[in-house]
Amino acid sequence: MEATESPGFFKRLFMNPLAVRELRVACRSWKLVIILTAYLLIQAAILAIWLYVSSNSKGMYEDPTSIGRGLFTTLAAVLVVVVMLVFPAFSSTAIASEHERKSFDLLLLTPLSPWEIALGKFTAAALQASIFLVATVPLFAIANLFGGIDPGVFFVTLWLLILLSVLISFVGVYASSLVKKAIPAVLVTYLFAFLVGFVLLTCFIVLQIGAALAAAAFPLVSFFTNPSLGEGVYYVTTLTVTCAIYCTFLFLSTTNRLKPTSHNKSTALRLFWTIVTIVIPVQAASYFLVSRLPSHNAAVGTLILGAVYVALVLVVPALTAPAEAPVPSRRVRREMEKLPQGLMNGGGKIFFPGGDRGALHTALITVVAMLLMVIVGWVCMGQLESRLDDKAVLMQDYQQINGIDRASLFGGGRTPSVTPAMMAMATKPESELRDSVKTFYGHEFDGYLALLLVLGVTVLVTSQITWRLTLSGISKSLSGVLGGLIIVVLLIVPFLLGLLGKSVGNMDEEKAFQFSPIWASKNAVEWGKTSGRAAITEGPSVAPLETKADTLKWTWITYTAAASSIGVALLGINLLSRKKILERVKKLTEGDGTPEPVQATQAQVEQAIAAVTAPDAGAPVAPPPMPPAQVMPPEAPPAPPPGEELPDFNDVVTDDTHEPPPEPPKED
Repeated sequence: MEATESPGFFKRLFMNPLAVRELRVACRSWKLVIILTAYLLIQAAILAIWLYVSSNSKGMYEDPTSIGRGLFTTLAAVLVVVVMLVFPAFSSTAIASEHERKSFDLLLLTPLSPWEIALGKFTAAALQASIFLVATVPLFAIANLFGGIDPGVFFVTLWLLILLSVLISFVGVYASSLVKKAIPAVLVTYLFAFLVGFVLLTCFIVLQIGAALAAAAFPLVSFFTNPSLGEGVYYVTTLTVTCAIYCTFLFLSTTNRLKPTSHNKSTALRLFWTIVTIVIPVQAASYFLVSRLPSHNAAVGTLILGAVYVALVLVVPALTAPAEAPVPSRRVRREMEKLPQGLMNGGGKIFFPGGDRGALHTALITVVAMLLMVIVGWVCMGQLESRLDDKAVLMQDYQQINGIDRASLFGGGRTPSVTPAMMAMATKPESELRDSVKTFYGHEFDGYLALLLVLGVTVLVTSQITWRLTLSGISKSLSGVLGGLIIVVLLIVPFLLGLLGKSVGNMDEEKAFQFSPIWASKNAVEWGKTSGRAAITEGPSVAPLETKADTLKWTWITYTAAASSIGVALLGINLLSRKKILERVKKLTEGDGTPEPVQATQAQVEQAIAAVTAPDAGAPVAPPPMPPAQVMPPEAPPAPPPGEELPDFNDVVTDDTHEPPPEPPKED
């Protein structure tokens, strides 16, 4: 009989039997048909009511383009509501229902690997959700017939709804893997769906109703509502890549939940975080190369938000990677031994399980991410300097850096009144203004570097705190939760104490600002701007600016020094604890594996012989008591006198001195 060949990777990827089974079961049930029919009837009713209300008494339409725009907006809003209400029902019970039907263990006994099981559940949930999107396309096409809708807006809206549905489907399957009951998984998925849907609906309604007003107040909004071709491609690509990052993380986390405890659950996630720390800075740099920069403040504000976003992303591996067991399982060690030693010695070990490797990997990706964000800052400043060839832009940036035009973070600002500073600016030559702006940019870049230093140190301290909790004997999940709580306390408590001290005028409590990462980050950015203004300002106002800059500088330096000292101390303690654990494991694994023979006393030997040689040998006999620990070997019996021989064993067996046990009484 010929052996059956195992299917290839692509066949296992695209022809997942679990996804096929889930889709067949869903299509044979009435639930999907009833829900889809009800959804289409609601959309058709909305379409008919809208057309009836928009027509006049003669059945004519005065402004078809406005009807098309309004109808398209309404249908899109209803579809978002359907995504929030219906889609979680297809994904949130994917794995929890297997536990309730007592079929999850049977599913693990199939030849499907954990990633195939997770992929099958994800694929089935996403395809069921996509049926609603495909069924809505004809209704959107009817709205497009009235005009007023750009084809690009139509396809972008449909693509964003697809991304939202896929993301909610992945969240539902992941929530289903966390618990064994369907109701908690459904609640978690609906909570996430409502939060995301509420934010999207709010932004959508605001942009539709007050797009002109919002664009007048915030010029950056106009680049989203009316982008150029390059900006539109960038926005769609960025949202797609971001959704792919989140879905990949949910997929890997779900796969790890399905793996046994002894399997390798770290390599895929660490490769994922390594890629993420490269992709996100590349996205940020692409924004400054592709998009139009409305103002200096908008560009720098986007740069700062990007740095904070990268730090928040790095907190996740800092709370999970060092929380692993200090010593990987035997299965993982065997896998590591099979790999090329050159690869392992060249740095490949940091991608395998182990709390020490997790802490090292977190430190490396943090350093790499911060270095890439330095390059992103350099790109941003280069684009800002290239705009200075336009005299109008030069005057606008000079007003913003001197505080003459109080522009918002998004580029909008009030029209300033004529001030002495503006009169002095008008008398300066263009070359001097350009040099002043470039000097300010240099100091502002220094403040951005200080911000990256504060954020990087905070992430590294977080990883050391998590590693310390793990080496103390706390489980992985509890270590991550406690580490997160400690970081939240460090973020909030000093900040609140500083605000309290500032409000009551208590300088002792106000000094707590120095140990707050939030306030240290803010002071780092303000230090760069204040020192830049001090460098380009003339007259008696220079001294106050320099004094303020020195105060801000020592504030963030104090936090960085204190956090670095804590991190170094924790690192030393963690290395000592790791060394002790490895020495203990080495003693247990490298000792003589042959157990020492058990030494019995002479009385125990005689009792065992008597139990074996008794006439009723088949009766159950109580086992002899175990000897105490480290019993000394019995002394050799005394030699028989001359002329006597040792008793033969057969004599012991045929000894009649042992009386047989009494027979049980016979019943009448």
